[in-house]
Amino acid sequence: MYEGKTRITYYDLDFKGNMKLSAILRMVHIAADVNANELGIGFSTLHPLNISFVLQRFGLKINRMPVYDEVVTVRTWPAERSHGAFIRKGDMYDASGEKIMEWASLWILFDVVIRRILKPSALPIDIPTITNVDVGVKPERIMLQDDCGGSFSEYTHIVRYAEVDTNMHMNNSIYGDLIGNAAFPCLNEGDYTNWKEVQINYLGETFPGEEIKITAYKNDDEILVKGMAVGRAAFAARILTH
Repeated sequence: MYEGKTRITYYDLDFKGNMKLSAILRMVHIAADVNANELGIGFSTLHPLNISFVLQRFGLKINRMPVYDEVVTVRTWPAERSHGAFIRKGDMYDASGEKIMEWASLWILFDVVIRRILKPSALPIDIPTITNVDVGVKPERIMLQDDCGGSFSEYTHIVRYAEVDTNMHMNNSIYGDLIGNAAFPCLNEGDYTNWKEVQINYLGETFPGEEIKITAYKNDDEILVKGMAVGRAAFAARILTH
């Protein structure tokens, strides 16, 4: 298990002072990367083999958002396997020891040259698992109908240089900003304080220069966001606000 402290900075926050989803995703990914390196399956080990872990689903439960200058403790660990995929879990605590966030994510092994999913046996070593520590959220599959009803937000995003990582596709944290932009198209609209759960499904890679059409729908206390590249789904997200 990885455990480390981090300070919440002003650039992690939105204009209301709440932590942006993209900042949470970056923090989660950094902790996972450190833990993977400690386990011998980090970037320096896998990159020469043309192998990468790719995020497929992410589920986040929010008890409260951290605030500016708060020092929080982040933990993450490799959990059980699921049908050829790897589950990684984590949580965040404040200085008093109160759990303020927890998450569970589903990762697959990917060959970055031939762009193909690999079996777990492609890893050069076995990953230990921690199954006696759990979280209260799962990385769920989001089932979106072709017609989700009337949309309240729609825009087109073009993948740019700064959004692409070493796997040559848009980094998973960037989707947090796309989701936030769709869910709150105007600065004076929406409730920024009541995000209780976020689920993201990464459905297909998006590459530099590609356009993604992003549409948001609202259904009571639920916001649905879907992103469509040309001819295929890029991502889907569900936000519970109460």
